[in-house]
Amino acid sequence: MTVCRRLCLLIAAVVAILSPAAAMAQVLVMVSGQPITANDVNQRVKLHQLIERKAPSNKEVLEELIDERIKIQQAARFTITVDDDEVDRMFSSVAERSGRTAAQLTAGFAQSGLNAKTFKEKLRADYVWNQYVRARSPVVNVRDSDVVAALNQKDGPQAFVATEYTLRPIVLVVPRNGSNLGARMQEASALRAKFNGCDAGMDLVKGMKETVMRSPVSRLSSEMTEPMRKILDKTEVGRLTPPEASQSGVELFAVCAKREVKGESSKKRDVKDQLMSTQFQAESKKLLAELRKTTLIQYR
Repeated sequence: MTVCRRLCLLIAAVVAILSPAAAMAQVLVMVSGQPITANDVNQRVKLHQLIERKAPSNKEVLEELIDERIKIQQAARFTITVDDDEVDRMFSSVAERSGRTAAQLTAGFAQSGLNAKTFKEKLRADYVWNQYVRARSPVVNVRDSDVVAALNQKDGPQAFVATEYTLRPIVLVVPRNGSNLGARMQEASALRAKFNGCDAGMDLVKGMKETVMRSPVSRLSSEMTEPMRKILDKTEVGRLTPPEASQSGVELFAVCAKREVKGESSKKRDVKDQLMSTQFQAESKKLLAELRKTTLIQYR
């Protein structure tokens, strides 16, 4: 075998070994000098499949990644950045909401062939871009008349009625870094079972150690989140809401009264939030479209 032929076979063998990695590292687009590779697209497709149970096309994902590169680059020009520790905290928060630790979520991603870094980069892009859009468009104007019109369009003409709750917050104090949170949760559950009326029940509270009973407050259902409204709706007058951990310890609310208030709607806050989100997304889309016109995007 000639030297030339042996050299050709050696090159072919090297190419065969490296070709999978080379294919994954194939640069598809340069965005202002920053590459997006086939591996980036492959990882993002897996992320969509895992989280949304759908598989967008490679072209759709590529355009999504281009947008993210632009968002991060533009935010950085305005010194809007987020460090790796903060991204890790956001990742941990997502894991906690799904009932897992950050390590468990990372392992779950790995089982699907997904690098956790892919999701973290998405969290980073979303965070800095939201900060950038708010800096560029700090005012989102949603008038009450817009909210009323949206409610009428959704549900038809209606009498706006909300519920006003009279509540007494009760806190079973747990010192910071205290180890007795579980015991105090049990105490709170026992109190909830015995509590029967805001007058008589308060005597039970006064007899408990390291327990604070705060002054009555009034809250409209139109000013609350939907989960909180559901909890208060299910709690009878004179009873306590389920105990929850808070910064001060374990917190419950005594529901002392409920009454209807006309001119408000329990859905008002939700509709207003939806309208504000719609305005924000429209502004975000507009800013991104403008940036795409001036960004150097080189397809390979």
